[in-house]
Amino acid sequence: MTRVMISLAVLVSAVAAAQVSIDGNIIIVQDPTGQINALVGMQNMTILPSHQEQFCRAAYNVARQAGIQDEFDGVITFTADESLTDLDNVWQGSPVRSAGTGYGRQNTPWMNTYQSTKLSQCVFMGTLGRTTSLFGPPGPEALPSNPDSAWSPSIGIPIPGLSSLTGIEMMGHEYGHHWLLGIEFDQNDGRGRQHFIRGFNEGDPNSGQMGYPNQHYSHNADSRSVMYGECITDLGGGSFRFEGCPRKYSHIDQYLMGLRGANEVNPMMVLEDPSAPGQGVDTIAMGQSSGSMTVNGLTRHDITADEIVRAMGARIPAVGVGQNCWRVAFVVVTAPGQTTVPQAMLDKVKRYAARWPQWFYSATDCRGTMDIRPSGTSCIAIPNTCDPDGGMMMPIDAGTPDPDAGVADAGVQEDAGVDAGTPGEEIDAGTEPMGGGAGGGPAGGGIGKDDTRVDTGKIRPGCGCNVDSSAMVILGALLTMSLRRRKS
Repeated sequence: MTRVMISLAVLVSAVAAAQVSIDGNIIIVQDPTGQINALVGMQNMTILPSHQEQFCRAAYNVARQAGIQDEFDGVITFTADESLTDLDNVWQGSPVRSAGTGYGRQNTPWMNTYQSTKLSQCVFMGTLGRTTSLFGPPGPEALPSNPDSAWSPSIGIPIPGLSSLTGIEMMGHEYGHHWLLGIEFDQNDGRGRQHFIRGFNEGDPNSGQMGYPNQHYSHNADSRSVMYGECITDLGGGSFRFEGCPRKYSHIDQYLMGLRGANEVNPMMVLEDPSAPGQGVDTIAMGQSSGSMTVNGLTRHDITADEIVRAMGARIPAVGVGQNCWRVAFVVVTAPGQTTVPQAMLDKVKRYAARWPQWFYSATDCRGTMDIRPSGTSCIAIPNTCDPDGGMMMPIDAGTPDPDAGVADAGVQEDAGVDAGTPGEEIDAGTEPMGGGAGGGPAGGGIGKDDTRVDTGKIRPGCGCNVDSSAMVILGALLTMSLRRRKS
């Protein structure tokens, strides 16, 4: 094992000498006083930016100040801390910089608080170990040990029969939020711009809160994507079968990522509920092994890239002009006061790091690549050894469901207590994805504060989106979804 040690003196009181080391392709950041890990703990009472982004930004800034080069487009962070509860251990992908227009993303006001002129996406993937349960014994490992094993939503109590995306698909989901999903579409039918391709968060009439579309595909979208939605077959006669399937980035996803032209995109079947016109449905995506269910009485729409362009404008830069290879750093923060990462955890993150370029290449139909080298310059792309329309090509009415899942715990950080940036700047990490191309605000194309706020009655275990802070409400929601999905 080759380990390069880099000494770092963090310029704040109460933070002694932190060290950053490199083990293979993994950057390890020590957290001697626990201030980085505390950003995602229950003791962090702030609202915005999200706790996950605060952690991610802090970890990356410490690595940068230790001498890690400014060559990365994205960072994927983990912690070795097992003191996080299930409600704290929420995966989240936070956009930092936009590289174009036409897909509902903008530069964030926080982008210059990162010690980088390049970084565009910051991901928090939680603990590599077990969580601390609110109900007694430690919970299970939230992140599957095998990247290709199914993730099971949990609050420390196993929920029989409930599983969702695989571990690597969930990572693809969180990184995918850099581009996805803040779009609207216009079918030129007189209704104007619509957003029911996306899930919809119900409002709270008691507080006057309005509902709004979130950043995932609607449960009624045949997306077949890691960005949620489902895998839907039109049975004819107004009947549709929902079932589990492998997930990737759909044709529409790839168009929004700048990897596919509008003329190369197959339409996506999206179903609309006549009793709730214009509203998508928010739910955790079915896993590959989920049973099927049949639904009736929905109206079918086939949404095309041209209809998205009509609402959002053309994707700029277009395919062939923009980026198709991204440098991504894998960063692990030690448990508070620890100097090393337990070997089992280190082996686990190495499996995810090794799987990530392979999975991303396949999930984009060989159109996009990821370079995970912790040092070097530029980006080394994987040789194009496959047909970019072969292998995982979607059927004509298919898309890609969204594997995002998670508890939303987001907030404003007034004082993170650790300085990882320029003097006077907190190590508090957090770019809150801001509203963008589809009208601004939550109902527009970007991510606003309402996409990460605590929302009673909603659950998104694992992904940092709209969840009630009450454990019993979460448990009830999980059980309800499990029972509903088992109906045929």
